[in-house]
Amino acid sequence: MSASTIELQLPPEIYERAKQIATESNRSVESVLLDGLALLFGELPDTSLSPDQLQTFSDEQLWAVVYQRLAWLQDTRLRELIELGKQGQLDPDEKAEMERLIDLVDHQMLLRSEALLLLKQRGHDIETKLKLGA
Repeated sequence: MSASTIELQLPPEIYERAKQIATESNRSVESVLLDGLALLFGELPDTSLSPDQLQTFSDEQLWAVVYQRLAWLQDTRLRELIELGKQGQLDPDEKAEMERLIDLVDHQMLLRSEALLLLKQRGHDIETKLKLGA
């Protein structure tokens, strides 16, 4: 799949925040923006993203990690595979697919926990925000 090019006008506060994050993490502004969009709209990160890497994420990116879930199609497929597994009807390929999806969920839970810890350390009232579903 080839990359798409888009011209986007950013509000000054978003651009300045992305620029600040880029400077602090020694990355390009484009890289910071692409990572943020991937967190918001992409599938779950693969297991190559380590909890330690979250240190360089902005608060907004950390909240995106907190609220990120399996895509609807992946979630539906995982539920189907779990049900087939309960019935003892999983073939080896389906078992491998289910294990891969469970690994993604487990990894996301690890990232979510680390993101919540970092947000708390940065002074966010995570208990209230999570209760409100914000």
